[in-house]
Amino acid sequence: MERALSLVQITDPHLHAKADGTLLGMNTEDSLKLIVERVQEEVDHIDLILATGDIAQDSSVGAYENFVSFVAPLNAPMRWIPGNHDNRDNMATVAKGTDYAQTVTELGDWVIVMLDSVVARKVYGNLAQDQLDILKTALDQHHDKHILIAFHHHPISMGSQWIDKIGVKNSEEFQQLIAPYKNIRAIVCGHVHQASDVMFNGFRYISTPSTCVQFLPKSKDFGIDSSGPGYRCLTLHPNGDIETSISRIEGVDFKIDYTQQGY
Repeated sequence: MERALSLVQITDPHLHAKADGTLLGMNTEDSLKLIVERVQEEVDHIDLILATGDIAQDSSVGAYENFVSFVAPLNAPMRWIPGNHDNRDNMATVAKGTDYAQTVTELGDWVIVMLDSVVARKVYGNLAQDQLDILKTALDQHHDKHILIAFHHHPISMGSQWIDKIGVKNSEEFQQLIAPYKNIRAIVCGHVHQASDVMFNGFRYISTPSTCVQFLPKSKDFGIDSSGPGYRCLTLHPNGDIETSISRIEGVDFKIDYTQQGY
């Protein structure tokens, strides 16, 4: 009998090459290090780390090298995908000789599919035809497995007017593709800097807090939330069930510039 799998999703750390780099006033290196410490305290064994984009704010090789070094104490395999702030070439440079960029990963009864939703020089996302093809091939080849899909941008409405303008533009095409595949157990994303877990058109959609600044949920205009940095733990059971929880850093007086009108 296969055992349950333990996955940790770390998203939107917005790192810089320099240690004093910030996002909206918060030092992003400090907050990520606190998250890694929290994961070490709370998760005994990690089968896979999902790093779902906006790993860097300055898109530098140094930022990606920093990320790899900061998560190394977790002693777990990792898959990463770019976000709209990332540079694919610089990620590839740092990932050379590793399996960080592997798109399809088989783990026991499960298959994890990591897709690239980035549109060059744009904030919004789109799943290009090559990504849709990767997904369809994986779904057709693994009809006997449970499927978890991950990409950076959100494919359904968050009920937040400003952020819904910068989600996946071809979400209807994505939803039409996945509709026949009832073995898809969840679609997870980053980008929105907030937690959600909802059913839509028969599928489970999950978003995860950033390891740095959070965005105000259900907000018409850009807003910063006071919730602490967080990560998500996903327990994937052999029968296809998913248990998941969010853990946040509380009680730390992070410096945040609440006057900012964008990021």
